[in-house]
Amino acid sequence: MVAAPGKADLVLHEGLVLGHPGIDSVAISRGLIVAHGPFAELKPLVGPRTHLITLAGRTVAPGFIDSHLHFREAAAAATGVSVQRCRTVGDLLADLRLAAGKTPPGNWMRAFGCDEALLLDKRGPTRAELDESLPKNPLRLRHQTLHATWLNSRAIALLGLEAPGFNPPYGANMIRDAAGKLTGLVVGMEMWLSDHLPPVTVAEAESRARIMSRELAAAGVTAFTDATTRNGPVEVEQFAKLAQSNAICQRVCVMIGGQHLDAADRCEQLARAAGISLAGAKFMPGYQYDPAGLSRSVRSALECGLDCAFHVTEIEELEESIVAIEAVKTQFDGVPEMPRFRLEHGGIITPNYIDRLMAAGVWVATNPGFIYFRGPKYATEPGLVAHLYRARSLKDANVHLVGATDAPVTPARPLAAIAAAVSRTSLDGVELAPAEALSVQDAFALFTSDAAGLARLEAGVIEPDHLADLIVLPRDPFSLNAADLMNLVVDMTIVGGRVVYERGRPAIASSDSADLRST
Repeated sequence: MVAAPGKADLVLHEGLVLGHPGIDSVAISRGLIVAHGPFAELKPLVGPRTHLITLAGRTVAPGFIDSHLHFREAAAAATGVSVQRCRTVGDLLADLRLAAGKTPPGNWMRAFGCDEALLLDKRGPTRAELDESLPKNPLRLRHQTLHATWLNSRAIALLGLEAPGFNPPYGANMIRDAAGKLTGLVVGMEMWLSDHLPPVTVAEAESRARIMSRELAAAGVTAFTDATTRNGPVEVEQFAKLAQSNAICQRVCVMIGGQHLDAADRCEQLARAAGISLAGAKFMPGYQYDPAGLSRSVRSALECGLDCAFHVTEIEELEESIVAIEAVKTQFDGVPEMPRFRLEHGGIITPNYIDRLMAAGVWVATNPGFIYFRGPKYATEPGLVAHLYRARSLKDANVHLVGATDAPVTPARPLAAIAAAVSRTSLDGVELAPAEALSVQDAFALFTSDAAGLARLEAGVIEPDHLADLIVLPRDPFSLNAADLMNLVVDMTIVGGRVVYERGRPAIASSDSADLRST
Protein backbone atom coordinates (compact mmCIF):
# COMPACT_ATOMS: atom_id res chain seq x y z
CA MET A 1 0.00 0.00 0.00
CA VAL A 2 1.14 3.54 -0.75
CA ALA A 3 0.54 6.40 1.67
CA ALA A 4 -1.63 9.31 0.62
CA PRO A 5 0.09 12.36 -0.88
CA GLY A 6 1.80 14.38 1.83
CA LYS A 7 1.62 11.51 4.28
CA ALA A 8 4.42 9.30 5.56
CA ASP A 9 4.75 5.64 4.66
CA LEU A 10 6.24 4.81 8.07
CA VAL A 11 6.59 6.60 11.38
CA LEU A 12 8.76 5.35 14.24
CA HIS A 13 7.58 7.09 17.40
CA GLU A 14 7.90 7.41 21.16
CA GLY A 15 11.56 6.50 21.51
CA LEU A 16 15.02 8.02 21.30
CA VAL A 17 16.51 9.29 18.03
CA LEU A 18 20.28 8.91 18.10
CA GLY A 19 22.04 12.23 17.71
CA HIS A 20 18.89 14.25 18.43
CA PRO A 21 18.29 14.75 22.16
CA GLY A 22 14.68 15.49 23.03
CA ILE A 23 13.32 14.10 19.74
CA ASP A 24 11.29 10.90 19.83
CA SER A 25 10.04 10.18 16.30
CA VAL A 26 11.13 9.77 12.67
CA ALA A 27 8.92 9.93 9.58
CA ILE A 28 9.77 8.11 6.35
CA SER A 29 8.37 8.41 2.85
CA ARG A 30 9.44 6.83 -0.45
CA GLY A 31 12.53 5.34 1.15
CA LEU A 32 13.80 8.63 2.59
CA ILE A 33 13.69 10.29 5.98
CA VAL A 34 11.31 13.24 5.61
CA ALA A 35 11.23 14.56 9.18
CA HIS A 36 12.19 13.97 12.77
CA GLY A 37 10.82 15.62 15.85
CA PRO A 38 8.35 15.22 18.70
CA PHE A 39 5.55 12.84 17.72
CA ALA A 40 2.98 15.55 18.31
CA GLU A 41 4.59 17.62 15.54
CA LEU A 42 4.76 14.69 13.10
CA LYS A 43 1.11 13.65 13.49
CA PRO A 44 0.04 15.66 10.40
CA LEU A 45 2.20 13.24 8.37
CA VAL A 46 0.19 10.24 9.62
CA GLY A 47 -2.53 9.06 7.25
CA PRO A 48 -4.79 6.00 7.08
CA ARG A 49 -2.11 4.00 5.26
CA THR A 50 0.86 5.07 7.36
CA HIS A 51 2.60 2.26 9.23
CA LEU A 52 3.12 3.19 12.88
CA ILE A 53 5.83 1.44 14.88
CA THR A 54 5.93 2.24 18.58
CA LEU A 55 9.49 2.37 19.86
CA ALA A 56 8.43 2.28 23.52
CA GLY A 57 11.60 4.01 24.66
CA ARG A 58 13.94 2.14 22.33
CA THR A 59 16.54 3.94 20.22
CA VAL A 60 16.39 4.43 16.46
CA ALA A 61 19.88 4.75 14.96
CA PRO A 62 21.47 4.82 11.50
CA GLY A 63 21.94 1.38 9.97
CA PHE A 64 25.44 -0.06 9.81
CA ILE A 65 27.54 0.07 6.64
CA ASP A 66 30.16 -2.68 6.53
CA SER A 67 32.90 -1.28 4.31
CA HIS A 68 34.69 -4.58 3.63
CA LEU A 69 33.41 -8.13 3.80
CA HIS A 70 33.33 -11.22 1.60
CA PHE A 71 29.66 -12.00 1.13
CA ARG A 72 29.79 -15.32 -0.71
CA GLU A 73 32.52 -16.71 1.53
CA ALA A 74 30.58 -15.55 4.60
CA ALA A 75 27.41 -17.13 3.21
CA ALA A 76 29.22 -20.41 2.61
CA ALA A 77 30.62 -20.35 6.15
CA ALA A 78 27.23 -19.46 7.66
CA THR A 79 25.48 -22.32 5.87
CA GLY A 80 28.28 -24.90 5.80
CA VAL A 81 30.90 -26.48 8.03
CA SER A 82 32.59 -23.97 10.32
CA VAL A 83 35.43 -24.87 12.68
CA GLN A 84 35.95 -21.31 13.88
CA ARG A 85 35.06 -22.12 17.46
CA CYS A 86 37.48 -25.06 17.70
CA ARG A 87 40.45 -24.44 19.97
CA THR A 88 42.40 -27.67 19.39
CA VAL A 89 43.26 -29.75 16.34
CA GLY A 90 41.45 -32.67 17.98
CA ASP A 91 38.22 -30.68 18.27
CA LEU A 92 38.58 -29.55 14.66
CA LEU A 93 39.01 -33.11 13.38
CA ALA A 94 36.05 -34.28 15.45
CA ASP A 95 33.82 -31.60 13.89
CA LEU A 96 34.99 -32.58 10.40
CA ARG A 97 34.28 -36.26 11.09
CA LEU A 98 30.79 -35.38 12.29
CA ALA A 99 30.12 -33.36 9.12
CA ALA A 100 31.55 -36.12 6.93
CA GLY A 101 29.07 -38.54 8.46
CA LYS A 102 26.27 -36.45 6.96
CA THR A 103 27.91 -36.11 3.53
CA PRO A 104 27.57 -38.72 0.75
CA PRO A 105 30.86 -40.50 -0.03
CA GLY A 106 32.74 -38.83 -2.85
CA ASN A 107 31.08 -35.45 -2.42
CA TRP A 108 33.32 -32.46 -1.81
CA MET A 109 33.34 -31.08 1.71
CA ARG A 110 33.94 -27.39 2.16
CA ALA A 111 34.85 -26.15 5.62
CA PHE A 112 36.03 -22.80 6.97
CA GLY A 113 37.67 -21.17 9.93
CA CYS A 114 40.96 -22.86 10.87
CA ASP A 115 43.80 -20.61 12.07
CA GLU A 116 46.79 -22.34 13.60
CA ALA A 117 47.73 -19.17 15.49
CA LEU A 118 44.46 -19.32 17.43
CA LEU A 119 44.64 -23.06 18.20
CA LEU A 120 46.18 -24.21 21.46
CA ASP A 121 48.30 -26.68 19.45
CA LYS A 122 49.77 -23.74 17.47
CA ARG A 123 49.56 -25.81 14.28
CA GLY A 124 47.04 -26.80 11.66
CA PRO A 125 45.92 -30.35 10.85
CA THR A 126 48.33 -32.62 9.01
CA ARG A 127 47.48 -34.31 5.73
CA ALA A 128 47.52 -37.70 7.48
CA GLU A 129 45.08 -36.47 10.14
CA LEU A 130 42.71 -35.15 7.50
CA ASP A 131 42.96 -38.39 5.52
CA GLU A 132 42.15 -40.47 8.59
CA SER A 133 39.21 -38.25 9.57
CA LEU A 134 37.76 -37.95 6.05
CA PRO A 135 38.68 -41.10 4.11
CA LYS A 136 35.74 -40.93 1.69
CA ASN A 137 35.40 -37.22 0.86
CA PRO A 138 37.70 -34.65 -0.75
CA LEU A 139 38.11 -31.70 1.63
CA ARG A 140 38.86 -28.02 1.26
CA LEU A 141 39.38 -26.44 4.67
CA ARG A 142 39.90 -22.70 4.29
CA HIS A 143 42.11 -20.70 6.59
CA GLN A 144 40.27 -18.10 8.65
CA THR A 145 42.15 -15.34 6.82
CA LEU A 146 40.91 -16.64 3.42
CA HIS A 147 44.48 -16.73 2.12
CA ALA A 148 45.29 -20.43 2.56
CA THR A 149 43.66 -23.86 2.43
CA TRP A 150 44.24 -27.34 3.84
CA LEU A 151 43.48 -30.24 1.48
CA ASN A 152 43.31 -33.96 2.15
CA SER A 153 44.76 -36.58 -0.22
CA ARG A 154 41.46 -37.12 -2.07
CA ALA A 155 41.28 -33.41 -2.84
CA ILE A 156 44.93 -33.25 -3.88
CA ALA A 157 44.41 -36.18 -6.27
CA LEU A 158 41.23 -34.76 -7.82
CA LEU A 159 42.91 -31.39 -8.34
CA GLY A 160 46.01 -33.01 -9.84
CA LEU A 161 48.39 -31.14 -7.56
CA GLU A 162 50.85 -34.04 -7.49
CA ALA A 163 50.51 -34.91 -11.17
CA PRO A 164 53.77 -34.79 -13.17
CA GLY A 165 54.23 -31.40 -14.74
CA PHE A 166 51.59 -29.62 -12.62
CA ASN A 167 52.24 -25.89 -12.89
CA PRO A 168 50.96 -23.97 -9.85
CA PRO A 169 49.51 -20.48 -10.39
CA TYR A 170 51.67 -17.40 -9.93
CA GLY A 171 52.31 -16.61 -6.28
CA ALA A 172 51.25 -20.05 -5.00
CA ASN A 173 53.17 -21.75 -2.22
CA MET A 174 52.49 -25.48 -1.95
CA ILE A 175 54.00 -26.46 1.40
CA ARG A 176 56.05 -29.67 1.38
CA ASP A 177 57.56 -31.80 4.12
CA ALA A 178 61.22 -32.80 4.43
CA ALA A 179 60.68 -35.64 1.96
CA GLY A 180 59.19 -33.27 -0.63
CA LYS A 181 55.61 -34.51 -0.22
CA LEU A 182 52.75 -32.02 -0.09
CA THR A 183 51.60 -31.42 3.48
CA GLY A 184 48.11 -30.43 2.33
CA LEU A 185 48.56 -26.72 3.16
CA VAL A 186 48.59 -24.46 0.11
CA VAL A 187 48.94 -20.69 0.26
CA GLY A 188 48.06 -18.11 -2.38
CA MET A 189 45.91 -20.48 -4.45
CA GLU A 190 42.44 -19.44 -3.29
CA MET A 191 41.21 -18.12 -6.64
CA TRP A 192 42.63 -21.13 -8.48
CA LEU A 193 40.97 -23.55 -6.06
CA SER A 194 37.61 -21.80 -6.30
CA ASP A 195 37.79 -22.05 -10.07
CA HIS A 196 38.64 -25.77 -10.02
CA LEU A 197 36.15 -27.05 -7.47
CA PRO A 198 32.64 -28.08 -8.56
CA PRO A 199 30.56 -24.90 -8.94
CA VAL A 200 27.79 -24.07 -6.52
CA THR A 201 24.36 -24.34 -8.15
CA VAL A 202 22.29 -21.23 -8.74
CA ALA A 203 19.65 -22.45 -6.31
CA GLU A 204 22.21 -23.13 -3.60
CA ALA A 205 23.87 -19.75 -4.13
CA GLU A 206 20.52 -17.98 -3.76
CA SER A 207 19.63 -19.98 -0.65
CA ARG A 208 23.00 -19.13 0.92
CA ALA A 209 22.57 -15.47 0.02
CA ARG A 210 19.14 -15.23 1.65
CA ILE A 211 20.44 -16.78 4.86
CA MET A 212 23.51 -14.52 4.95
CA SER A 213 21.53 -11.40 4.12
CA ARG A 214 19.19 -12.11 7.01
CA GLU A 215 22.18 -12.68 9.29
CA LEU A 216 23.53 -9.28 8.27
CA ALA A 217 20.13 -7.69 8.82
CA ALA A 218 19.98 -9.25 12.29
CA ALA A 219 23.30 -7.50 13.01
CA GLY A 220 21.92 -4.17 11.79
CA VAL A 221 23.80 -4.08 8.47
CA THR A 222 21.92 -2.07 5.85
CA ALA A 223 24.72 -1.77 3.26
CA PHE A 224 28.01 -3.52 2.56
CA THR A 225 30.95 -3.61 0.18
CA ASP A 226 32.14 -6.97 -1.09
CA ALA A 227 35.92 -6.69 -1.30
CA THR A 228 36.73 -10.06 -2.85
CA THR A 229 39.65 -9.69 -5.23
CA ARG A 230 38.47 -12.43 -7.61
CA ASN A 231 35.33 -10.43 -8.48
CA GLY A 232 34.93 -9.82 -12.20
CA PRO A 233 31.98 -9.55 -14.60
CA VAL A 234 30.72 -13.04 -13.72
CA GLU A 235 30.64 -12.25 -10.01
CA VAL A 236 29.16 -8.78 -10.51
CA GLU A 237 26.39 -10.35 -12.58
CA GLN A 238 25.76 -12.87 -9.80
CA PHE A 239 25.44 -10.07 -7.25
CA ALA A 240 23.15 -8.20 -9.63
CA LYS A 241 20.80 -11.17 -9.90
CA LEU A 242 20.80 -11.75 -6.14
CA ALA A 243 19.97 -8.10 -5.51
CA GLN A 244 17.24 -8.02 -8.17
CA SER A 245 15.62 -11.15 -6.74
CA ASN A 246 15.73 -9.64 -3.22
CA ALA A 247 17.87 -12.55 -2.03
CA ILE A 248 20.06 -9.75 -0.66
CA CYS A 249 18.10 -7.03 1.09
CA GLN A 250 21.05 -4.72 1.83
CA ARG A 251 22.48 -2.06 -0.47
CA VAL A 252 25.35 -3.73 -2.31
CA CYS A 253 28.70 -2.35 -3.45
CA VAL A 254 31.13 -4.66 -5.24
CA MET A 255 34.86 -4.29 -5.81
CA ILE A 256 36.43 -5.91 -8.83
CA GLY A 257 39.91 -7.40 -8.84
CA GLY A 258 42.65 -5.40 -10.53
CA GLN A 259 43.05 -8.25 -13.03
CA HIS A 260 39.57 -7.43 -14.40
CA LEU A 261 40.17 -3.79 -15.36
CA ASP A 262 39.62 -4.59 -19.03
CA ALA A 263 36.03 -5.53 -18.10
CA ALA A 264 35.38 -2.48 -15.91
CA ASP A 265 32.85 -0.95 -18.32
CA ARG A 266 30.91 -4.22 -18.50
CA CYS A 267 30.93 -4.49 -14.70
CA GLU A 268 29.69 -0.92 -14.38
CA GLN A 269 26.82 -1.60 -16.81
CA LEU A 270 25.79 -4.75 -14.93
CA ALA A 271 25.90 -2.98 -11.59
CA ARG A 272 23.97 0.08 -12.74
CA ALA A 273 21.22 -2.00 -14.33
CA ALA A 274 20.67 -3.89 -11.09
CA GLY A 275 20.81 -0.87 -8.79
CA ILE A 276 24.02 -1.93 -7.09
CA SER A 277 27.30 0.00 -7.03
CA LEU A 278 30.80 -0.66 -8.27
CA ALA A 279 33.04 0.18 -5.34
CA GLY A 280 36.32 0.30 -7.25
CA ALA A 281 39.25 -1.96 -8.05
CA LYS A 282 41.16 -3.97 -5.48
CA PHE A 283 44.87 -4.71 -5.64
CA MET A 284 46.99 -7.22 -3.75
CA PRO A 285 50.50 -5.72 -3.38
CA GLY A 286 53.18 -8.37 -3.32
CA TYR A 287 50.78 -11.13 -4.35
CA GLN A 288 49.80 -10.26 -7.92
CA TYR A 289 52.01 -7.26 -8.70
CA ASP A 290 55.57 -6.04 -8.54
CA PRO A 291 55.85 -2.33 -7.59
CA ALA A 292 56.07 -1.07 -11.17
CA GLY A 293 53.18 -3.28 -12.29
CA LEU A 294 51.09 -2.08 -9.36
CA SER A 295 51.55 1.59 -10.34
CA ARG A 296 50.58 0.84 -13.96
CA SER A 297 47.43 -1.00 -12.89
CA VAL A 298 46.44 1.74 -10.44
CA ARG A 299 46.85 4.33 -13.19
CA SER A 300 44.60 2.28 -15.46
CA ALA A 301 41.95 2.02 -12.74
CA LEU A 302 42.00 5.77 -12.16
CA GLU A 303 41.59 6.35 -15.89
CA CYS A 304 38.44 4.22 -15.64
CA GLY A 305 37.21 6.46 -12.83
CA LEU A 306 37.50 3.69 -10.25
CA ASP A 307 38.46 4.02 -6.62
CA CYS A 308 41.58 2.00 -5.82
CA ALA A 309 41.72 -0.32 -2.81
CA PHE A 310 44.88 -2.03 -1.54
CA HIS A 311 45.08 -5.10 0.66
CA VAL A 312 47.40 -4.00 3.47
CA THR A 313 48.06 -6.15 6.51
CA GLU A 314 51.87 -6.05 6.58
CA ILE A 315 54.32 -3.17 6.51
CA GLU A 316 55.71 -4.29 3.13
CA GLU A 317 52.24 -4.07 1.57
CA LEU A 318 51.75 -0.65 3.13
CA GLU A 319 55.01 0.63 1.62
CA GLU A 320 54.21 -0.70 -1.86
CA SER A 321 50.72 0.76 -1.72
CA ILE A 322 51.64 4.25 -0.57
CA VAL A 323 54.51 4.42 -3.08
CA ALA A 324 52.09 3.52 -5.89
CA ILE A 325 49.53 6.06 -4.65
CA GLU A 326 52.10 8.83 -4.42
CA ALA A 327 53.49 7.97 -7.86
CA VAL A 328 50.17 8.23 -9.70
CA LYS A 329 48.27 10.79 -7.62
CA THR A 330 50.08 13.83 -8.95
CA GLN A 331 49.09 12.86 -12.50
CA PHE A 332 45.41 13.25 -11.58
CA ASP A 333 45.56 16.35 -9.38
CA GLY A 334 42.83 18.80 -10.29
CA VAL A 335 40.57 16.15 -11.80
CA PRO A 336 36.95 16.74 -10.70
CA GLU A 337 35.62 13.89 -8.55
CA MET A 338 39.04 12.37 -8.07
CA PRO A 339 38.71 8.63 -7.36
CA ARG A 340 39.64 7.64 -3.85
CA PHE A 341 42.49 5.56 -2.51
CA ARG A 342 41.69 3.17 0.32
CA LEU A 343 43.78 0.80 2.41
CA GLU A 344 41.94 -2.37 3.37
CA HIS A 345 42.71 -3.49 6.93
CA GLY A 346 45.72 -1.26 7.68
CA GLY A 347 46.89 -4.05 9.97
CA ILE A 348 50.29 -2.50 10.74
CA ILE A 349 50.82 1.25 10.32
CA THR A 350 53.98 2.62 11.88
CA PRO A 351 54.09 6.33 12.86
CA ASN A 352 56.23 7.40 9.89
CA TYR A 353 53.37 6.55 7.50
CA ILE A 354 50.58 8.52 9.16
CA ASP A 355 51.48 11.93 7.67
CA ARG A 356 51.92 10.33 4.23
CA LEU A 357 48.45 8.80 4.42
CA MET A 358 46.96 12.14 5.42
CA ALA A 359 48.81 14.02 2.66
CA ALA A 360 47.64 11.53 0.03
CA GLY A 361 44.03 11.71 1.22
CA VAL A 362 43.94 7.97 1.80
CA TRP A 363 40.97 6.23 3.46
CA VAL A 364 41.70 3.35 5.84
CA ALA A 365 39.09 0.59 6.21
CA THR A 366 40.13 -0.78 9.58
CA ASN A 367 39.01 -3.94 11.37
CA PRO A 368 38.64 -3.22 15.09
CA GLY A 369 36.94 -6.60 15.54
CA PHE A 370 40.32 -8.23 14.86
CA ILE A 371 41.48 -6.84 18.22
CA TYR A 372 38.80 -8.86 19.98
CA PHE A 373 38.41 -12.01 17.91
CA ARG A 374 42.04 -12.43 16.84
CA GLY A 375 43.73 -10.73 19.77
CA PRO A 376 45.38 -13.88 21.16
CA LYS A 377 47.45 -14.09 17.97
CA TYR A 378 48.65 -10.48 18.17
CA ALA A 379 49.50 -10.67 21.86
CA THR A 380 52.40 -12.99 20.97
CA GLU A 381 54.03 -10.20 18.94
CA PRO A 382 54.40 -7.35 21.47
CA GLY A 383 56.69 -5.32 19.24
CA LEU A 384 53.87 -4.82 16.72
CA VAL A 385 50.98 -4.21 19.10
CA ALA A 386 51.43 -0.42 19.29
CA HIS A 387 50.97 -0.17 15.50
CA LEU A 388 48.09 -2.64 15.27
CA TYR A 389 44.81 -1.55 13.65
CA ARG A 390 45.32 2.07 14.56
CA ALA A 391 42.28 4.25 15.16
CA ARG A 392 42.78 7.20 17.54
CA SER A 393 46.12 8.27 16.05
CA LEU A 394 44.66 8.18 12.52
CA LYS A 395 41.60 10.17 13.59
CA ASP A 396 43.78 12.75 15.30
CA ALA A 397 45.86 13.10 12.11
CA ASN A 398 42.67 13.62 10.04
CA VAL A 399 43.14 10.39 8.11
CA HIS A 400 39.78 9.18 6.80
CA LEU A 401 38.81 6.09 8.80
CA VAL A 402 35.93 3.63 8.34
CA GLY A 403 35.10 0.27 9.90
CA ALA A 404 34.65 -3.20 8.48
CA THR A 405 34.19 -6.72 9.84
CA ASP A 406 35.98 -8.58 7.00
CA ALA A 407 33.39 -11.35 7.49
CA PRO A 408 33.77 -14.29 7.58
CA VAL A 409 37.29 -13.66 8.98
CA THR A 410 35.49 -12.18 11.99
CA PRO A 411 31.74 -12.38 12.60
CA ALA A 412 29.60 -9.92 10.64
CA ARG A 413 28.68 -8.02 13.81
CA PRO A 414 29.44 -4.29 13.66
CA LEU A 415 28.40 -3.83 17.29
CA ALA A 416 31.12 -6.27 18.36
CA ALA A 417 33.66 -4.36 16.25
CA ILE A 418 32.46 -1.06 17.72
CA ALA A 419 32.87 -2.46 21.23
CA ALA A 420 36.40 -3.62 20.37
CA ALA A 421 37.28 -0.16 19.02
CA VAL A 422 36.24 1.27 22.38
CA SER A 423 37.85 -1.30 24.68
CA ARG A 424 40.84 -2.49 22.57
CA THR A 425 40.55 -5.75 24.52
CA SER A 426 40.83 -9.29 23.15
CA LEU A 427 38.38 -12.08 23.89
CA ASP A 428 40.77 -13.44 26.50
CA GLY A 429 40.94 -10.07 28.27
CA VAL A 430 44.27 -8.74 27.00
CA GLU A 431 44.39 -5.00 26.32
CA LEU A 432 46.09 -4.16 22.99
CA ALA A 433 47.33 -0.61 22.27
CA PRO A 434 44.77 1.14 24.50
CA ALA A 435 46.01 4.53 23.28
CA GLU A 436 44.26 3.75 19.98
CA ALA A 437 40.82 3.43 21.63
CA LEU A 438 37.91 5.50 20.32
CA SER A 439 34.94 7.01 22.07
CA VAL A 440 31.64 5.20 21.53
CA GLN A 441 30.50 8.03 19.24
CA ASP A 442 33.62 7.86 17.07
CA ALA A 443 33.51 4.06 16.95
CA PHE A 444 29.85 4.15 15.94
CA ALA A 445 30.67 6.61 13.14
CA LEU A 446 33.10 4.07 11.63
CA PHE A 447 30.08 2.03 10.57
CA THR A 448 27.61 4.89 9.97
CA SER A 449 28.42 8.46 8.93
CA ASP A 450 32.09 7.90 8.08
CA ALA A 451 31.32 4.72 6.14
CA ALA A 452 28.54 6.48 4.24
CA GLY A 453 31.04 9.11 3.12
CA LEU A 454 33.34 6.48 1.61
CA ALA A 455 30.44 4.63 -0.02
CA ARG A 456 28.98 7.91 -1.34
CA LEU A 457 25.65 7.09 0.26
CA GLU A 458 23.30 9.73 1.62
CA ALA A 459 22.99 7.68 4.78
CA GLY A 460 24.66 7.17 8.13
CA VAL A 461 22.81 10.00 9.91
CA ILE A 462 19.17 10.63 10.75
CA GLU A 463 18.39 13.74 8.76
CA PRO A 464 15.74 14.71 6.18
CA ASP A 465 16.44 13.68 2.59
CA HIS A 466 18.79 10.91 3.71
CA LEU A 467 18.15 7.24 3.03
CA ALA A 468 15.82 5.61 5.51
CA ASP A 469 18.36 2.91 6.40
CA LEU A 470 17.80 2.58 10.12
CA ILE A 471 17.99 0.17 13.03
CA VAL A 472 16.12 -0.02 16.32
CA LEU A 473 18.16 -0.87 19.43
CA PRO A 474 16.75 -1.71 22.87
CA ARG A 475 19.06 0.82 24.54
CA ASP A 476 20.92 4.03 23.70
CA PRO A 477 24.35 2.78 22.52
CA PHE A 478 26.05 6.04 23.46
CA SER A 479 25.20 5.38 27.12
CA LEU A 480 26.75 1.90 27.20
CA ASN A 481 30.19 0.58 28.03
CA ALA A 482 32.10 -1.74 25.72
CA ALA A 483 30.90 -4.95 27.39
CA ASP A 484 27.25 -3.94 27.04
CA LEU A 485 27.81 -2.88 23.43
CA MET A 486 29.33 -6.27 22.67
CA ASN A 487 26.13 -7.98 23.79
CA LEU A 488 23.63 -5.45 22.45
CA VAL A 489 21.06 -6.93 20.08
CA VAL A 490 19.29 -5.32 17.14
CA ASP A 491 15.50 -5.26 17.42
CA MET A 492 14.71 -4.10 13.91
CA THR A 493 16.46 -3.26 10.65
CA ILE A 494 14.99 -1.00 7.97
CA VAL A 495 16.40 -0.53 4.46
CA GLY A 496 14.92 2.18 2.28
CA GLY A 497 11.94 2.50 4.60
CA ARG A 498 11.16 -1.24 4.44
CA VAL A 499 11.39 -3.45 7.50
CA VAL A 500 13.70 -6.30 6.49
CA TYR A 501 14.27 -7.79 9.93
CA GLU A 502 12.46 -7.82 13.24
CA ARG A 503 13.82 -9.80 16.15
CA GLY A 504 11.56 -12.64 17.16
CA ARG A 505 9.63 -12.73 13.91
CA PRO A 506 10.21 -15.23 11.10
CA ALA A 507 11.62 -14.03 7.80
CA ILE A 508 8.17 -13.91 6.16
CA ALA A 509 7.13 -11.25 8.67
CA SER A 510 9.91 -9.01 7.41
CA SER A 511 8.79 -9.13 3.78
CA ASP A 512 7.04 -6.55 1.63
CA SER A 513 3.71 -8.23 2.32
CA ALA A 514 4.05 -8.22 6.11
CA ASP A 515 1.45 -6.19 7.95
CA LEU A 516 3.49 -4.01 10.25
CA ARG A 517 0.87 -1.29 10.61
CA SER A 518 1.28 -1.27 14.35
CA THR A 519 3.55 -3.04 16.80
